[in-house]
Amino acid sequence: MEEMFGFLSIIVLGCGIYSFYAYIQMKKGGAINETLLLGRSYEEYKCKDREAFLSKSLPAVLIFAIAATVYGVIDFIHCYIKPMQTLDLVFMILFLIVLVAFLVYTGKLKKMYF
Repeated sequence: MEEMFGFLSIIVLGCGIYSFYAYIQMKKGGAINETLLLGRSYEEYKCKDREAFLSKSLPAVLIFAIAATVYGVIDFIHCYIKPMQTLDLVFMILFLIVLVAFLVYTGKLKKMYF
């Protein structure tokens, strides 16, 4: 069972790193990362105001990237290097709160701009 949680820490860490990459790409190029922000039902060209959507979603992407990366690193350390039950639990709860808030916020943005 512990190996499964260790694998999940690698997935969350990868998600955090990808989110940082998406943040930088959106900040530089201005294209909406459809994988992270839109999903299958939405397409970038249908956005009513791309600049406003990006300006409102970029802070959320950055916060999500930080939370996922920090939790991924802490969970990786907990599973593979040194057990830290309490710290891992606290950061898991914080990560889940940030994840849910990110999903709700970007869902509202999609309804507003698409």
